[in-house]
Amino acid sequence: MVKAVALSTVHLCKTPGERSPEGKTTKRAEIEAKAPGAILDVDKKQLDDLVAKGAARPATKVDLARADESSQMDLG
Repeated sequence: MVKAVALSTVHLCKTPGERSPEGKTTKRAEIEAKAPGAILDVDKKQLDDLVAKGAARPATKVDLARADESSQMDLG
């Protein structure tokens, strides 16, 4: 898995949907929406696809440090 930064809203499939032999949907796919600036864990193939579409870029050490810093901030 590699880290990527979302440049626009990215919709990732958590679990695929299922269909019955008749073609009816038996289980809907679970989709996770990531906001711009969010750090994503994706495989190399997904990263290449997202970069080609302009939806994400590889995360830098600075991006990861900022994400870690913001998660540790006390907003209370």
